[in-house]
Amino acid sequence: MDFQALRDKSCRDCHTTTTPLWRAGPDGPRSLCNACGLRYRKRTRVLQDLDKGVAKKNRKMNIRRIGSESKLKEEEEEAAILLMALSCGSLCNY
Repeated sequence: MDFQALRDKSCRDCHTTTTPLWRAGPDGPRSLCNACGLRYRKRTRVLQDLDKGVAKKNRKMNIRRIGSESKLKEEEEEAAILLMALSCGSLCNY
């Protein structure tokens, strides 16, 4: 690419001529500036996930929630055992 072609190059979306990195877009490689390219990639990734019926964020949140639910259940069981022991008088007072 010669200097004139680099100078005339502009982002397809926002028409800027300066960017730290040219990114791929709907018109092919190096058709979007860095900011527009990141937005384009994020938007297309979300649309692809919707087409597949996969929601990555929800799936990750469910995994975390399941882990916290099991921990909460363990804590509830431990509290119930301690409460029963206290009510039976099997624990001494400090």
